[in-house]
Amino acid sequence: MKNFLLFITLCLSSWKPVHACGYSPYGEDVRYSLFSPQYFNYTSYQSFYYNASEFGFPEVKVTAYDANILDWYAFTNKQVAPASIEYFMYVESATSLTPDSENDFVRYLYKNKLQSVIDYLSLAKECEVYTAGYDTDPWERNTEAIKKTRSEYIDRLIRKVDTETNAFLKRRYAFLLIRMAYYDDQTAVIEQYFQRHFTTSKKDFLYYWSLYFYCFTPKATSLDIAEVMTNSPEKRNATYYYFRKKFSLSEALAVAKTNQEKSSAYGYVCMQKLDRSLDYLKQMYSLQSYSEQLDFLLLREINKLEDWIYTPYFTNYLPSIDYVNTWWTESGVSESTHSLRLRSEKDRLYAKELLEFVNTVDLRKVKDPVVWRAAKIQLLYMTKNYKSCIREADLFLKRYPKESSVAQIEQMKVLSLVADQEYGKAVIPKEAHSIIEKNIRESHFIFALGRELEFLGNLPDAAALISNVNSEGTWWEANSVAWQGNRLKKSGNMRYFYDYFSYLDFVYSADELKRIVDHLATVSTHHFDQLIYRELLESKGYLSDLLGTKYIREDRLQDALTAFKTIDKQYWENNYSNWERGRLDYGDYIFDKNPFYDFKYTPVFITEREQFPLTKLTITERLIDHIRKGNDAANPKRAYHYFLVANCYFNMSQYGHSWMMRRFSSTSDYNVGESFVDEDEYRNNHLARKYYQLAYSHATDKKFKALCLRMEAYADTDHYEDERPNYQRLKKEFPEYYEDLSGCYSLNAYFKP
Repeated sequence: MKNFLLFITLCLSSWKPVHACGYSPYGEDVRYSLFSPQYFNYTSYQSFYYNASEFGFPEVKVTAYDANILDWYAFTNKQVAPASIEYFMYVESATSLTPDSENDFVRYLYKNKLQSVIDYLSLAKECEVYTAGYDTDPWERNTEAIKKTRSEYIDRLIRKVDTETNAFLKRRYAFLLIRMAYYDDQTAVIEQYFQRHFTTSKKDFLYYWSLYFYCFTPKATSLDIAEVMTNSPEKRNATYYYFRKKFSLSEALAVAKTNQEKSSAYGYVCMQKLDRSLDYLKQMYSLQSYSEQLDFLLLREINKLEDWIYTPYFTNYLPSIDYVNTWWTESGVSESTHSLRLRSEKDRLYAKELLEFVNTVDLRKVKDPVVWRAAKIQLLYMTKNYKSCIREADLFLKRYPKESSVAQIEQMKVLSLVADQEYGKAVIPKEAHSIIEKNIRESHFIFALGRELEFLGNLPDAAALISNVNSEGTWWEANSVAWQGNRLKKSGNMRYFYDYFSYLDFVYSADELKRIVDHLATVSTHHFDQLIYRELLESKGYLSDLLGTKYIREDRLQDALTAFKTIDKQYWENNYSNWERGRLDYGDYIFDKNPFYDFKYTPVFITEREQFPLTKLTITERLIDHIRKGNDAANPKRAYHYFLVANCYFNMSQYGHSWMMRRFSSTSDYNVGESFVDEDEYRNNHLARKYYQLAYSHATDKKFKALCLRMEAYADTDHYEDERPNYQRLKKEFPEYYEDLSGCYSLNAYFKP
């Protein structure tokens, strides 16, 4: 059989099952969150938002203007715009300090004859050249010269500090000296001038900026580090980056004298704590309830719980930060969906503990009661106290109608309204319609809502909502959702999803999908229904195609035929022809060979007895017809029809040209764990082998019987070629045809006398 036999011999004989182990989303790509810090005013803590990515200490602008700019703004009696001050401070050089400057800040100084301030700023600009970021020299060609010049500036600054009589400028010169001494590794100078000029002065931003450099000296304590973290937004990142490993909570508490200092110590530990922090939050509240840091850390604890509860519950992924290291169980296998659910429920118990603490807090004593009320609503949903969540959400919306977090609170209310229903009776309440419409592009919310409905048995509405997730090509955006199918213990990397169609294709049974397809005929014309069902209604042809394909996988051919008959002719032309290509364009998604008569890479196998347009509909019709004729005991050509059926099933496998009858994309990965329902059939050709055997048993011609044995052997992918039983059977029963069937001959030539 020209080319065909050779190709099959070379390819199938070397094939054996393999396990998929490709890419799967992880970390921040899968972390689930509904309670975004962006709703609240904690931008100065932005680097410490709970995040699965490596902590990179990014440079973030914590406020519109830093404390230094605002201090100079106050110095000018608010007569110079902060933008002008900032531009001079961080963009212009010392040469800009001239009477004809166009900068309003410089002009103000000259206008008011503030020469001492001009002298200070001129020296400060000169010093910048010899601090980090300005004197970088990777080849170290000028190291000695730079150090000599830096030492000269330190001497000049010492003289300025000692002689300056203006208290405002004296402290600023002292800060410049401390900073320059840090870059010159003169810790003794830092200690001396910090203790002389800052330990008895007011604790303003300049104090904490100086304290930051003092933290590099041997005399600094862990409490000093915590105090900078708490009180200096500009130095918060660096303080954590440089001192997190040397910080000691016990040491900080030992030297702390006030409740505020003790609270700062606990806050430093909490800032990047990946596990539970409730005990520390309780300590902070008892020590200093009115604390921005405490409010932020509560928000961060909620984000942790979202990761621990929502990520496995909604997406079947492990939490993005696996703080207890349970990716592998004690038995050495990955977690199953069941164990993920148990883990999620265990973390709901911790959410209950946190909720109990929040309920004891006196909101009159905290700095930001809004975040505490919002956190309570989140915790009520997490702990499945749906009715209380709805009640608290209504109170919040009435009390704070203009808060930026209103949209998020509305979402939690809708999730609770949906989740608080009996299995099999869940619907989307009318009260939720307007909120869903407003948030239809909020993928995390919409997906969570769809999953809640799915868990409660409302598959049509669940699929409709999930079809709106990651829509319009937005799967790569921060708001996108990636999720997995259910996990078995033997799973490695699971198949993951970014779109509803792939999810329905892989996970849903034919009967489950039929409920969705049948429901499309009953969708009302109401604006809300048309909105959420828009994608499914526009994809009805694809869904019917998928339904029929699922029936093929389940070997329910008559049901498949019924499904395919509901699809109009234009759909087949748009998706399965050489000319028109729809969304199923994978490069070779087309029936270009007849599965009954042709094989891949084989110019001629059997001359076609009939010509018909190749679609899933026509192929299914003829497959059913050939099976019927093969099963007809009165039909003298039963063996021939069984042979054609076997050819078709072979071509519907991964080795054939009509794999589209079973799949919407073709891969060679054999996932033994979670997979399509017909995975074993798709990879191992059991039906093809069955019908080749039936053809053999009903054939009367010896040549044809020999061919049936040979074809059954080709379809046998359970064994390597030389181990396939029917090879030896062929040689034993039909030795006169063995050589012909082991070479590269066309079928027509084989049957010639």
